[in-house]
Amino acid sequence: MASQWLGSIPPPPGVEPNFIDPYDHMTENIALHTVLLTLTTLAVGMRLYTRLRITKAKLGVDDYFCIVSYFMIIAFSGFMLKCYTKGIGRHMWNVPIQDVTEMLKWFSIGSFIYLLLGGCVKLTFLFFYYRIFSETNKMRYLVILGIVLVVGFSLSLFFGNVFSCIPVEKAWNPIVPGHCLNPVILPYVSGISSSVLDLYTLVLPVPVLVGLNMDLKRKVKVIAVFSIGLLACAASLIRLGMTPILHSSPDASWNLSKMSVWALTIYHRTVEVNVGLICACLMLLPAFLNHVLQGPVLDSMSRLFSGAFGKLSGRRSHESKSPIGNRDTWAAYVEQRDSDSQFKGLHHHEVAQNEVAQK
Repeated sequence: MASQWLGSIPPPPGVEPNFIDPYDHMTENIALHTVLLTLTTLAVGMRLYTRLRITKAKLGVDDYFCIVSYFMIIAFSGFMLKCYTKGIGRHMWNVPIQDVTEMLKWFSIGSFIYLLLGGCVKLTFLFFYYRIFSETNKMRYLVILGIVLVVGFSLSLFFGNVFSCIPVEKAWNPIVPGHCLNPVILPYVSGISSSVLDLYTLVLPVPVLVGLNMDLKRKVKVIAVFSIGLLACAASLIRLGMTPILHSSPDASWNLSKMSVWALTIYHRTVEVNVGLICACLMLLPAFLNHVLQGPVLDSMSRLFSGAFGKLSGRRSHESKSPIGNRDTWAAYVEQRDSDSQFKGLHHHEVAQNEVAQK
């Protein structure tokens, strides 16, 4: 009976183990996951509604990666919350020793999902860039380079982590015969590569945005939309900075909870992916607002983006009879690029014919 209540590690001097109602991070993490999943659901719903009902374009590769990322976020959150029922978020001396194996199993599975999830979110951005910004060979090649790097690193880290222990079960059950790689190496490789690729993905469109023909105030506002993703970069860097803490203390269940918090919002492994996916969806927000809002509200909201992409869509802005030529906005530019990618030039031909006929 005594072994049933044996903690996973001895408590510090003067501390009594508490197996009944120990302090943990479950309540705040449930709240964080709920808030983030709600915001992410709204953002993904807005994106898909805009693509299918407003721009009336077929879903692109970036949209499919967005959908896959969304369901992977749900799965990741489910596994992480399951970990809290088995001891993650408590001090190890408050975790019954018989729960440790299952706790680490759920955490390991969630970590495997996270490694692919981060790559899918980045690919959502990169394929969006390819569809919208790849008018020049240089930009196209840089986007393709990013796609290759993200796919290569994501798959390498995924399989490297899955098979870091042989057999795989030894990752969560240390009594199983076998061997594991040094547990310090992969978290550092994952953290560094993720941070570098996050920054690459976010700064990639900046030269295009900076070169737009617009005043500084509007330019800053448009770049600010992309800069929301810096929160994901910050979470990734903080997670990397906390990696030494994870390996410097035997109190693994408590420290893993801290890592989880920096993966979920500004305090967990998923602000990194939730905020990243939300930011990817916000690229279509102006087109959504143009359709949904009316009157002065629309004018004030869309003014943030009006004129922003004059340089890229300006070749049509002087044609008042063009369907989108008189809307010199980011929303109009996205809609035009959707039409270009869907009809492969047919839309341009039909518009030109209509204009000639009207003249």
